[in-house]
Amino acid sequence: MNIQLISTKAVAIDLSPLEDILEGDMENETNFSFDFNPVFDDNLEFANKFLVAYFGEMRSYKEQFECKVVYIAEFEVDETITSDFLKGNFALINAPAIGYPYFRAFYSNFLLNAGYEPKILPTINFVQLRDDKLKEMDKHPEA
Repeated sequence: MNIQLISTKAVAIDLSPLEDILEGDMENETNFSFDFNPVFDDNLEFANKFLVAYFGEMRSYKEQFECKVVYIAEFEVDETITSDFLKGNFALINAPAIGYPYFRAFYSNFLLNAGYEPKILPTINFVQLRDDKLKEMDKHPEA
């Protein structure tokens, strides 16, 4: 199977100041949480395209901000996409790993251009995340 990245874009960005910082929070300096979901979009023109949605949330207690980003990567494959495809390695490992560097660069550059210290997002091991993502998809099949 061949997979190709077609496009990437940020679809939601929320950058806001942290107002209720506790004394103990200052020790953590920066927290980052991440998630992703492969999605077949019925609105896409062809049945061989799907999206990977990335969700990132960073809190910097030192610089007192919170930044949430939703970012999507659109992919095309040489097969028809089924629900089984979205639970396979291409949708849960290969595609997210291909799109993540774009998400990572966007997130870091956005914060830098917003006037904050450079933030380098961690690398992600999508092979390790696959099993957790499959369990989550089985619990919530409508998602």
